[in-house]
Amino acid sequence: MKKFLCVLLCLCFLPLVALGEDAAESEAARELMIEATDGKNQLDMDALRDRVDDTAVTFKRGKSLTIAAEIPEEETCGQIYLRMDTAPDSITLRTKDNKRWVDAKTFSDPGAECVLDVQVTGAIQLVVNFPSAVSVSVSELRFFTDGTLPGSLHAWQRDAEADLLLVAETPAQLDTDKIAAWVAEGRSVACLLMTSDEATSLLTLYDTLWDAGVRRTPTLLNLTAQAEGTEEKKLDKAWTDKFFLYPLVSAIRSTSPMVVLSAAANGREDYLLQKVTTAAADAQESTFQTADAEENGIWVVPHVYAVDDAALADTLSAWEERSDRYIRDLCWRQYDGAVHSDPSTIPYPDDRLEDGYLAEGEFVYEDADNGLWAYLSSTIQIEIVRYELPDKPQVWFVTDLKFKPESESFAQVLYANASFKGQQIYPETLAQTSKLVLGVNGDYYPYRVDRKTGVGNILRNREVLYNYDAKKRMAYPNLDTMALRDDGTLSVYAASEITATELLAEGNVHDALSFGPYLARDGKIRIYSGEGYDATEPRNAIGMIEAGHYCIITVEGRINPGPKGVTLNVLAEMMYAQGVTDAFNLDGGSTSVLIFMGTKLNRTGANSGHGVGSPRNMHELFGVGTSDLVHTDAVNKK
Repeated sequence: MKKFLCVLLCLCFLPLVALGEDAAESEAARELMIEATDGKNQLDMDALRDRVDDTAVTFKRGKSLTIAAEIPEEETCGQIYLRMDTAPDSITLRTKDNKRWVDAKTFSDPGAECVLDVQVTGAIQLVVNFPSAVSVSVSELRFFTDGTLPGSLHAWQRDAEADLLLVAETPAQLDTDKIAAWVAEGRSVACLLMTSDEATSLLTLYDTLWDAGVRRTPTLLNLTAQAEGTEEKKLDKAWTDKFFLYPLVSAIRSTSPMVVLSAAANGREDYLLQKVTTAAADAQESTFQTADAEENGIWVVPHVYAVDDAALADTLSAWEERSDRYIRDLCWRQYDGAVHSDPSTIPYPDDRLEDGYLAEGEFVYEDADNGLWAYLSSTIQIEIVRYELPDKPQVWFVTDLKFKPESESFAQVLYANASFKGQQIYPETLAQTSKLVLGVNGDYYPYRVDRKTGVGNILRNREVLYNYDAKKRMAYPNLDTMALRDDGTLSVYAASEITATELLAEGNVHDALSFGPYLARDGKIRIYSGEGYDATEPRNAIGMIEAGHYCIITVEGRINPGPKGVTLNVLAEMMYAQGVTDAFNLDGGSTSVLIFMGTKLNRTGANSGHGVGSPRNMHELFGVGTSDLVHTDAVNKK
């Protein structure tokens, strides 16, 4: 009996032990008892800490309000909790620099209840901006250190993805019982509300959704409510694309749901479903609201239903986890109709090992007429396929490269071991003198050095040549960074995110290039907008599928008559369709070269379509492998 009681007591204490472990991993935040003002008058902080909405502090009517506070010495405020009866457009954190207020951080669409990650000391201001002049009541304002906030505070997630996005016309269509059931089944839910009503206050709506298990900040469009039976033409006029379709597309992209549901008032079910279906189609197009696609990415929604559609139950019961395969399948449209030879016709050796390499020796295949090239050794596999879309016209090469990182590396190949100054050479000659199996151009940084513009992070053969200088930042190229690592992986970074010196300190980066922008990162495609990014040009890009497995895409352009090239977003889709996790845009234009066994495959320059054209002379290539079988015609001037 005693033994049984001991076991029972141990089982009872297990949850307490687990809670102790969780607490150790995430320490509770400590509240800072800070006084705040509206710039002149002291705010009633007791009322702003009591978790009671009826004791709110009301501010004068206006399009913004400013709250000032002083963080005590030797304290750092990590989080600010705000709860108010109106959702602002943005909240800007301001700090003092030499007695002047400066904008330190802006939070867009934070929601009526939010937690701001601030990490500040000293004097601060919060400037809360609204879409129109309003009289705002702030019911909670609390300051905390880093850590887990009290459970009574709703820490909404502004940027979280969700499994289901529910688009509801009014609060009446937000069936919280259904939402709670979906959450109980393990599905995360986001909500977009088109219109509000006088019966449901904003904070009541927030509390109701939180209690149902919603954690993503609700999206509120504040459209004008329409009477039952309103004609579709009048609905279209009241709910214009600017204020309905565009925000809906943005919500789909930012939440990346597997299912989008529509819930409308009686008689408008088909109308709303059609709008939601249109938005889902637009969300996958980088040419639709490109600036929003740059911010939120593109997304393909696998399932769109009305909330009462019987097919929803089948989808939920056979749930498919979030996947990027739908976007990758979409990106294959760039290959639709392209003419190319079948690489399975390449006569590979019969003694090829299971992993695709050779036990010994080399295999070389070159068929320029049919656009197929291949190379095998005990450490390298290369397969190149030329694609053509005659109607556009468009021509590009897809290089599939595999190498063993313990024996080979994709790295800088320098002309005659010299610096770039005055020692550039025709790239085919460089490749042949180096006996380089596969080579492509890099970032052509000497061009920027000569012109005294931004150079970016340049690391070559474990030597830092330049670090990114934010004072010389460029619109295009944006000087993003690609790091090549000893383990056969590559990493991409935003321009100001890291320096060449920091990359070298990591110990496993042998080369870093700066051009950009990056086209994919951590498995997500990247979209760009603005001048320079939508230009149709010859392109060259490299991406990683896995360690030691790269894809290189080389697009011809500036050929008259002939291919003009592609935009960066089209190039990103072409790369993403190949399965890359990370991808980077190299220098294109007249710099772009793809050289195999000493022969340049792509055409360069405004020629008539005959020959390969004349690219820039270069001091370096990036590539892999050496072989005595590399051609020598350029070296021998034949």
